[in-house]
Amino acid sequence: MKNDICGFEHLHLHTDFSLLDGFGMVEEYALRATQINQQFLCVSDHGMMGVIPRQIRTCEEHGINHIFACELYLNDHQPTVKNPDEYSDYTKDLNEAEKFLLKKSYHLLAIAYSETGYKNLVQLSSWGYKSGYGGVPRRPRVTHDQLRKHKEGIIFTSCCYLSEIGQAFHNGGKEAAYEMLSTYHSMFGENYFLEVMLLDFKCQKPYDAFLIEAHAKLHIPLILTNDCHYCMKDDSKFQRNMLMIRTKNTVQDIEAAMENNEDMDRFFELQDQNLWQKSEEELNEKWNKDYSDIIPYDLFCQAKKNTVEICRKAKGVELDRGIKLPKLDDANDKLMDNIIKGMRWRGVSGQKYVSRIKKEYELIRRKDFASYFLITQMMTDEARRVCPSIIGWGTGEEAIGPGRGSAVGFLTCYCLGITDVDPIKHGLLSERFLSDARGGRQMKLRFHSLPEGVEDE
Repeated sequence: MKNDICGFEHLHLHTDFSLLDGFGMVEEYALRATQINQQFLCVSDHGMMGVIPRQIRTCEEHGINHIFACELYLNDHQPTVKNPDEYSDYTKDLNEAEKFLLKKSYHLLAIAYSETGYKNLVQLSSWGYKSGYGGVPRRPRVTHDQLRKHKEGIIFTSCCYLSEIGQAFHNGGKEAAYEMLSTYHSMFGENYFLEVMLLDFKCQKPYDAFLIEAHAKLHIPLILTNDCHYCMKDDSKFQRNMLMIRTKNTVQDIEAAMENNEDMDRFFELQDQNLWQKSEEELNEKWNKDYSDIIPYDLFCQAKKNTVEICRKAKGVELDRGIKLPKLDDANDKLMDNIIKGMRWRGVSGQKYVSRIKKEYELIRRKDFASYFLITQMMTDEARRVCPSIIGWGTGEEAIGPGRGSAVGFLTCYCLGITDVDPIKHGLLSERFLSDARGGRQMKLRFHSLPEGVEDE
């Protein structure tokens, strides 16, 4: 029995942000990673990257490195559409063969290894949601053209059996799979890896055997993943129940469908109870038990080591988490001019008001927030300007409420017309919004839908 510890990191892992598919939460994955001696946490949710703020915070708390990834949905026949209605209009005149080509949403694992790669991954995910929604069920999908435009700084893998390569192998055998594999290899070159898994899913062993053969023939490097959908082994039953909710099927329905090889996309995870965050020792045990005749031991070890190398390459990606606002020229002087005009407009004067404004203004200067206040004033002024033409009545004041939260305690906001509450008259404290000791980096502006009967132009 071979149990060498070569080093291994999970690169294919889904959190609860993979809605009704991933069961594990990023916080429990991070804790588990430290318990099984892993140094990295790579999250690859389906089609989206919303978990990243929590991923960064949790990795910092546990002293491990975050790796940014996404399991993209893909269909090269996907049209550029803005909403489901446009997609329906596009598909209604297609013949059955064309509709069938559009139905599938194939999977592709993408891992950012540089800041450029992270930005490109965001571009791909965003394009899917904004322009690539389609398939059955509808999902945010990208195309080969989008992959070519945004591939820099990203490592791609052959992913799971629901990838284009896996489905080509399933429907057309080795020849079709090699043809599709050639497309990806030529597209991504040295940033492309073949992904093997040690699953109980009945199609996994023949597919792994094909990938091992392709590695020998094309010299594309291998990685090992476990397609994690939950943290602990006992969580399998909970994810199974969740997937039954998603697919709207009973256990009997699912077993009958799997027996007849129906709709693999819906039942893929339900065929396997191995999708937890395994330790390297547990993976070694699984290889010894079920895969030693499929994956040679030296390639098994190399596939594990390659996961560590990818993580080391990708660990330096850091995000600028500061507020992104333009800096206006002469912002401090412009702000003071606007405050003075605002005090005249509001008709406020006297020592209390002058002292308060001086105090707030100096604080704004120290924190370099003048541009922020001017930009916020521009937004509220513009809302007043366009409101009458949009709703067809009023003076424009209807667009701006009295204000909300701690910002109404700031006299500067009142003078600029951002809020409509005199904080001195009502005894409100400016320090609740902004002080040397607290941030107050942004005011909450809520954008409501248009009134009933008013159409957007």
